[in-house]
Amino acid sequence: MGAKAKKNPLYVVTNDGKDVEQAEGFFDAIIKKFGLEPFIQVFNSILSLLSDQVGNYGFFLFLQEFVDQVVENLEELKGRIGSIVPIFS
Repeated sequence: MGAKAKKNPLYVVTNDGKDVEQAEGFFDAIIKKFGLEPFIQVFNSILSLLSDQVGNYGFFLFLQEFVDQVVENLEELKGRIGSIVPIFS
């Protein structure tokens, strides 16, 4: 029968109300709403480049700490937005 459809899919309106896109979750909705796709692509490229340069355990720990800090900041942002816009909580 295929994948089960989501009960309440999340949609994002962009391009001055001309486009509607389905979002997979909170962060996907924020990325699409504010047009951050190019930024995310650059960020992913930087992370990929850095992960390719891991040559020792010390640099690995640095990279892990950096990624953990980014995730922590995103979770904090989610909490702030969730208190304002209940759909994102």
